[in-house]
Amino acid sequence: MKRLSVIAGLLILLLSCEKKDNVCNCSDPLNDLSWLKELKTSLTNCTCEMSVIQATYNDQTVFYQAMTDPLCDGIYPVVLLDCSGTTVKSYESMGQVPDGAITDMKVLYRCKTE
Repeated sequence: MKRLSVIAGLLILLLSCEKKDNVCNCSDPLNDLSWLKELKTSLTNCTCEMSVIQATYNDQTVFYQAMTDPLCDGIYPVVLLDCSGTTVKSYESMGQVPDGAITDMKVLYRCKTE
């Protein structure tokens, strides 16, 4: 009976823990990774909306910036960067990225026109 109580207690403790998103060994990569923070601050005076995006590429967390304004039309290169800011893969445009190559996209920051 004592063993069952211990197991039940541990189970309750584990289930009550809040799951935190830990990406690149930090909880807030946009502000904790200096190179990514610099990328964010470099997006100023956006005539077209630009975004910093976190995604998965070949089972690896990557980051890239992309034009996300539906009113702007243009070709913008896509450079996938790893947690240290090193280029993983480059594409001439989003249209060059094979279907399904980039998954789990999450917008971390949007630079909008004022």
